Amino acid sequence: MTHVVERSPVFDDDPGPGIPVPVVLSSHPGRRCVGVDPEVFFPVSELGVLQARLVCTGCPVRVACREWATATGQDGIWGGTTDAERASQRHADIAAAAGVGAVAA
Repeated sequence: MTHVVERSPVFDDDPGPGIPVPVVLSSHPGRRCVGVDPEVFFPVSELGVLQARLVCTGCPVRVACREWATATGQDGIWGGTTDAERASQRHADIAAAAGVGAVAA
């Protein structure tokens, strides 16, 4: 059974995006985003993107964070990736699963 909470892993006091966030993201004691200004994860420049990525570097829930953000269509930096990067990866994964671009032998 998966337990979920209605809060974002970045904003402890925010009700979140309305999509249940897995407990492993919202309450993991080693997550690197604890105490970081939430604005860091919604950068307006390339320098801001790099600063957010630095926060995510070495985070023990980075992969789960990125996967959740990809699956739920989140904006901002999650798991060290931008929303555009996650969308691009998601499209590539869908195409690969559908066999698009596969070469017949």
